[in-house]
Amino acid sequence: MKILILISIIPMIMLFAQKSDSAMKDYLDRLKIGKPIEYKNLKIYPLEMTMITGTKGFVTLDEATDKGWIKIREIGLGNVNQVEIKNYGDEPVFILTGEMITGAKQDRMIKEDILLPPNSGWIKIEVYCVEHGRWVEVSKEFKSSGLVVPNIVRQRAKLSESQGEVWAEIARTQDRLGVVSGTGTVRANYEDKKVQQTIEDYVEGFEKIPKLSDSTIGVVVTTGDKIICLDLFASNDLLHKLWKKLIKSYAMDAIGNAKSRITKEKIERFIDLISAVRLVSKSNPGLGDLFSLESEHGKGAALVYKNLIVHMDFFPAINRDQDSDLKLDFRRQQRNTD
Repeated sequence: MKILILISIIPMIMLFAQKSDSAMKDYLDRLKIGKPIEYKNLKIYPLEMTMITGTKGFVTLDEATDKGWIKIREIGLGNVNQVEIKNYGDEPVFILTGEMITGAKQDRMIKEDILLPPNSGWIKIEVYCVEHGRWVEVSKEFKSSGLVVPNIVRQRAKLSESQGEVWAEIARTQDRLGVVSGTGTVRANYEDKKVQQTIEDYVEGFEKIPKLSDSTIGVVVTTGDKIICLDLFASNDLLHKLWKKLIKSYAMDAIGNAKSRITKEKIERFIDLISAVRLVSKSNPGLGDLFSLESEHGKGAALVYKNLIVHMDFFPAINRDQDSDLKLDFRRQQRNTD
């Protein structure tokens, strides 16, 4: 009997995966690459959707926190890679992969996109520790930091799915920037005064991107000779809400790098490559369906809810040889300009 049930379920799973794969390709086919915006050593290509569908705006983690809807806590005595979250609100809440939560026994980052159901009850979600040197409770609950981890940390987490690699990437990033943190928290990157000023310059340089048009729903981000990521959202509204923390995350990769040399033709080839990735269904404690986008050229994910792609990201595989130009002493550069 169990075998018969399994046989009947497998075609349904395959059909659903095929439909999702088709939906993603249709989604990518409707994208238009806009004129790049460039500031210092970061070049960003806006992505527009040629056919806009009516979508209700999603409530973000920061908005839900301000409304008093969200509570996040350790599980029991603490679990490095899991926390519990509860939505007291009457609307779904979208939390972006890489968003940081602080407090409790150590700072964490959200591992995967999640759309919390309304009045959800306590839900266990996967996280990575981004504060290697602390396991001491500083508060009963977590709070939103209002930040996304540096893009390179997001990328490393997505590609490796390894806690050890996340810690190693944070250490490399802090070494490159000259940031010192007693507990190794990635939050220190954003709190460093010199880095902070540099990041704010990037925020001002790119603040207009979500305002370009209502059809702007995503970006491809480049620096030096690298495409560092793609981020796509369900709507311009959601991109706009998350933009400030995203641009800060991207800017962390640009500091100390060379001026971008990536052309529109390379962006077109990059998007074609994403349309050919393999979709793998992943477990998801929230609303919708989560898929991993897998390719020898990189990795990403897509959260689909009611046939709508809430968020999709993709990160090229890291070539450490190409990253050699990032091994610069940012503080020395800053002193030379002071």
